[in-house]
Amino acid sequence: MIFPSKKDRWMAVLLWGIVLLGVFIPMIMGNFISALLILPLILLLLWFWFRTDYCIIDNQLKIRYGPIRQTIDINKINTIFTASKNPLAVAPALSLDRIVLDCGKFDVTTISPLNKQQFLQILIEINPNIKIEKGLKS
Repeated sequence: MIFPSKKDRWMAVLLWGIVLLGVFIPMIMGNFISALLILPLILLLLWFWFRTDYCIIDNQLKIRYGPIRQTIDINKINTIFTASKNPLAVAPALSLDRIVLDCGKFDVTTISPLNKQQFLQILIEINPNIKIEKGLKS
């Protein structure tokens, strides 16, 4: 099952603002070469926007964040808790409404599934030993 990332408005404004300004300002000023040079960066940003999701297949959680891929064995998840809402924290998420998957001492991943409760329910069905922070339970 595929769960898209939740997308915050501020993230949409920031990303689409960069995309539009990055193309239109050079074109308006007649710098078509500059617009072509910035095109790979714009395509990368759009890749992140349209391809950030979390897919549960068998006992694996596959995270896609643009060109970045990560696979987590659901049976190794120990705890799930609410992440800080720091916008500077790097995570495969397009929202500040994030959860943290703790899979061991140094293996922590922060994500933001759109349907968080259904996502958590499926993880618990696969691995009933996962401890979930009280605030996340419905």
